[in-house]
Amino acid sequence: MLSGFYTIASGMLAQQRNIDLIGNNLVNLETPGYRGQRMVFNTFEHELMVRKEAYQRTPIGSASPITLVDDVVTLNHSGLYQDTGHPFDIAIDGPGYFVIQGNEEQPYLTRGGQFNMDAEGYLILEGIGRVMGQDGPVQVKNAQFKVLADGTVNNEAGRRIGNLQITAPPEDVTLVRLNNGMYQMPAGQESQAAEGFRLHQNVKETSNVNYTTEMTAFIEAQRAFQSCSSALQIMDNMNRKAVSQIAAV
Repeated sequence: MLSGFYTIASGMLAQQRNIDLIGNNLVNLETPGYRGQRMVFNTFEHELMVRKEAYQRTPIGSASPITLVDDVVTLNHSGLYQDTGHPFDIAIDGPGYFVIQGNEEQPYLTRGGQFNMDAEGYLILEGIGRVMGQDGPVQVKNAQFKVLADGTVNNEAGRRIGNLQITAPPEDVTLVRLNNGMYQMPAGQESQAAEGFRLHQNVKETSNVNYTTEMTAFIEAQRAFQSCSSALQIMDNMNRKAVSQIAAV
């Protein structure tokens, strides 16, 4: 009987984590460059189920008493692209991430290209740090700069002043996910130059979260959680009745 409690509790815990994850996707619906996540469920160990009848045991299948969260995967497809008319908005069309040098030794990676300019004229991501080019932080000095498709940054006179660094992790490396659409390379790993991308100025990339899809998944997770809760109440009532009958004997 107690195994039933473990089975139900594992389902409730897994669905609660799923609800939290989907809720985080919805909260970041308007975060530029945000990548949604999906939870992958798995089971612990499968147990053989049998039917006992007339002193015989007949296999009828298998089941698992425990539900586990196997992995949390990031959805890497691109979001939508919106024209903003703002020169500090830059979007990556294709693979790759902008490199932001913050206070930590390890730089940040992001798809969110809604930049600004600090007092010294450097491109910055507000609250994070300076936008890195291939030769260091990119200093534009004013809003009259132009960003070409390959990442070249020219001033108002058409003179090259830098080249945005667009990087990508190796195929076998998974980025460390941080808050607000920020990532970092795992310790001891190095990124590589991205290929096959195009940059667009005056454009922002929205998150790749679809509201309808997330709300549908959210409702499904809530219903699953409620089903586990109801099953837990039924199991508790069965135990109460069993205890009462034993006490009455």
